[in-house]
Amino acid sequence: MFIDPNQRVAVSDAKGNTVYIKAKMDAGTRAAVQDEIRAKGLDSREDLELRGIGSYRLALLLHNVVGWEGPDFTGANGKPFACNRYWIQHWDTNEPIYQMVSDRIAELNEPAGSPDPNSVAPNGSTIDGEVSLPVAQ
Repeated sequence: MFIDPNQRVAVSDAKGNTVYIKAKMDAGTRAAVQDEIRAKGLDSREDLELRGIGSYRLALLLHNVVGWEGPDFTGANGKPFACNRYWIQHWDTNEPIYQMVSDRIAELNEPAGSPDPNSVAPNGSTIDGEVSLPVAQ
């Protein structure tokens, strides 16, 4: 019924980097992601699918990444980069761990339950009655 706001999941790569994300989005986090998308003028599923997939992925990262550690998250001065909005927005999208983290957030927040054959998503797949925004692949 309720989500533990302190539960974290670690996503690690082969280079010794680890990113910590929320185990699941609670109502407050989901609302923050949706507000972030609306603030960019992406008010409908059509807007999101046509021009907002990157914005949606960024919103998910901004509101789900809670920490990181490892050699690639440490500056030349030996100090770790702060896990904050600024550095998340400047994350290199070509880094494999970026995609790994994005995929894991999507996986952890998939709607539960068996599909309702009477409910069809715009892409033609069936979903369990809940419309969720797509996650960029």
